[in-house]
Amino acid sequence: MRLIKVTGGLGNQMFIYAFYLRMKKRFPKVRIDLSDMVHYKVHYGYEMHRVFNLPHTEFCINQPLKKVIEFLFFKKIYERKQDPNSLRAFEKKYFWPLLYFKGFYQSERFFADIKDDVREAFTFDKRNANERSLRLLEQIGSDANAVSLHIRRGDYLLPKHWETTGSICQLPYYQNAIAEMNQRMNHPSYYVFSDDIPWVRENLPLENVVYVDWNKGEDSWQDMMLMSCCRHHIICNSTFSWWGAWLNPREDKIVIAPNRWFRHCETPNIYPAGWLTVAIN
Repeated sequence: MRLIKVTGGLGNQMFIYAFYLRMKKRFPKVRIDLSDMVHYKVHYGYEMHRVFNLPHTEFCINQPLKKVIEFLFFKKIYERKQDPNSLRAFEKKYFWPLLYFKGFYQSERFFADIKDDVREAFTFDKRNANERSLRLLEQIGSDANAVSLHIRRGDYLLPKHWETTGSICQLPYYQNAIAEMNQRMNHPSYYVFSDDIPWVRENLPLENVVYVDWNKGEDSWQDMMLMSCCRHHIICNSTFSWWGAWLNPREDKIVIAPNRWFRHCETPNIYPAGWLTVAIN
């Protein structure tokens, strides 16, 4: 038996689920542990079934029992200790009858050979989308110059996140990214997704722009759905916008990302081949 722990917001849940799909190809008895999500109140809790209408195949165990098993019986495997270019460390045989996987697996390399399966799993359940998003979805679909621009501020401005992640994508990065996009295409239409639209309006003068400001709370996933339907993308160091860009299946898409994901560590494997990086300052 292999258990894979799920935690984090929607973007990280998706990375973990994609890793689960890849592991399931080799190990049919792999299951997902949702026990930590029961009391997870950051962001909007566990969202995968509601957003993607996934089958209820996860294996969830009792929280107190899980703690005993985790610390006494399971061999822990931490993603940060493994070679991010290979699944070999995850697939080798162990003497332990149970394995417990903890990590975020933030790289396409963990599921590169099952991309179609991942895209199929992450098909948005539009039945749960609001009318305003559905109307914009039609507009984006007919706009050959549609560029998603994701700007995350909110929790990234808090002291506990600022030094590591929040300080990365500030005004200079977005100015550089927009300049790069404007050089690569004529007359882009910008669709702005942000938790701080007033800041964007004040600091980034854009022409031909739509500000998407109505998907709040449990409707926030609809921003990712709309991003994924744009032709091109400017993302920030957020797994939410990473997936918004990755789920766009077009081979000729332009994806612009910051040249750093975290302040104090390198993450070269987080960017799929073909994505462009620009300076953050």
